[in-house]
Amino acid sequence: MAVEVREALVRQWRVVAQAVPALDLELSSRLAGWRNREVLAHLSLQPKLLGRFLATASREPAQVTLVANLSGTSAFAETIDRMARLATERDLNFAANVERIIPALEYADPAATVVTMQGPINLHDYIVTRCVEAVVHGCDFTDPIEPDISAQAIACSALHDVLAARHPELLAAARSLVPATWLSVATGRETPPPALRGCCPVMT
Repeated sequence: MAVEVREALVRQWRVVAQAVPALDLELSSRLAGWRNREVLAHLSLQPKLLGRFLATASREPAQVTLVANLSGTSAFAETIDRMARLATERDLNFAANVERIIPALEYADPAATVVTMQGPINLHDYIVTRCVEAVVHGCDFTDPIEPDISAQAIACSALHDVLAARHPELLAAARSLVPATWLSVATGRETPPPALRGCCPVMT
């Protein structure tokens, strides 16, 4: 599974990289207050951050679970917004950042622990969170980028896990939605159907 997740992330990153040159970066994105430019800047930081985390990977026990990481992103919203806005002025070279990190990612032990803003997390779980990030933000662009199907499935499953940790009785309702709709509902991009109101978004 670890190899499949890593390969899905790389494919998704490359899907986004291929689509970026055709984007009008000044158009408003699906995220309030962000243009395509801010979304791209945010995504461009992700492979660079992963490189820093891989450089200090260890065998120390992980303390942050996949569900906790995805649930905890809202606590860093201001920091994420500030970093994205700063990055618009200096780093929009998403494709180059991706290609630069791929060799280290392929060599990395998925069982290692990396330390992120939220704390020590298993590398495999962190790669799953990057799939969520890359798929969701790829769809935030105007025009949305059709995701790699495997990366999309990994993102959906991860957000199902977050819902299951809070409201396992609603998992069937979530799974009845098509993947694109579930991702939009789960991340607050779309109004949830009646069965899921009050529990979504599960990640922002």
